[in-house]
Amino acid sequence: MIYEGIKRNLDNIKEVKDVVNVSYILGPKVEIRGSNSNEYKIEFIDKKNNFIIYQTTIKTNHWAKANIQYFTDWRIRVWKDGRLFHEEDYKATGKRVYISLSSSAIGDTLAWFPYVEEFKNKHNCELIVSTFHNDLFEGQYPDVEFVKPGNVVHNIYAQYSLGFFYNEDDKINFYRNPRDPKTIPMQQVATDILGLEYIEKIPRLDVPRWATDDKLVTIAIHGTTQAKYWNNPTGWQEVVDFLKERGYRVKLLSREGDGYMGNPHPKGIEKHPEGPLKDVIKEIKKSKFFIGIGSGLSWLSWATVTPTVMISGFSEGWTEMQNCIRIEAPDGKCSGCFNRVRLDAGDWNWCPEHKGTDRQYECTKSITGQDVINKLIARELV
Repeated sequence: MIYEGIKRNLDNIKEVKDVVNVSYILGPKVEIRGSNSNEYKIEFIDKKNNFIIYQTTIKTNHWAKANIQYFTDWRIRVWKDGRLFHEEDYKATGKRVYISLSSSAIGDTLAWFPYVEEFKNKHNCELIVSTFHNDLFEGQYPDVEFVKPGNVVHNIYAQYSLGFFYNEDDKINFYRNPRDPKTIPMQQVATDILGLEYIEKIPRLDVPRWATDDKLVTIAIHGTTQAKYWNNPTGWQEVVDFLKERGYRVKLLSREGDGYMGNPHPKGIEKHPEGPLKDVIKEIKKSKFFIGIGSGLSWLSWATVTPTVMISGFSEGWTEMQNCIRIEAPDGKCSGCFNRVRLDAGDWNWCPEHKGTDRQYECTKSITGQDVINKLIARELV
């Protein structure tokens, strides 16, 4: 052969170094690409606590991922043949980060949204956000890129999802929620997942300025489960009668019809017509104050900085916004089941401890119309 006896010159042949790719999309992931069959030990380290969360060994052209999906100040170490081959720390500065709000509920969205901007400011990153109510925020957050839920977002460095996350056995998924979200304030669910300090924070909404009508009171009586309702059968009527006797117009903002799920509307109210949510916001903003239950429209009132009165026994007093006037069950009555037991959204009559007994919904049955009236007077709202 013509090439026989030719000696290869290996001096100019250089080994191509394996490449380590790290991302933080719903948890840290390390991928090693290369043409060699090398073996690497991967360490996923919680830098703040100097603790190895997870370690494993992989070969070239394989990847490893830690299960934790909430924010952690990660340090990634890659070892080869007992020597440190690669090390890097989480740093989102100037990079694209995607935060999705998993819940379509208005209350959850309003509670959690303020902290996506706080995350952006803390990490100086480019932020992409998806909510089911983008139109409420787009005009007030020009530095945030909004996408619809389910849209594919490309070229991101990190991704986080905000919500209550459970396993198939109905137990909390502690890889996604660092603490049981039932045991902390609603807004703290977001700060826990995003690694932020919890301080109550109100979102900025696209709300036009309206002159307050001192004779308009808005109310919302409906919710997503009967346990949220004010279940005293005469309560709403007593309050409406009291307000009308003093010359107030009372407008019901709930979209549900009279008698929905067995809940009649009080007599003497005006019913706000079906229409876009921004028209509801307008009515809340115009009103002297708002009275509701532990539902999305109470969060909406709070977000518009309208004096908000909330009647609730379904949850503990620390669960929802604190900047409101809250009326709770009297001492000794069962209350706060939402913070103890996972809500069964498929059971409208859910009452986990007293369903089918004379104590069902005693938390709000025991709140009288006079209790609410007394609070309105004490707070000088009327």
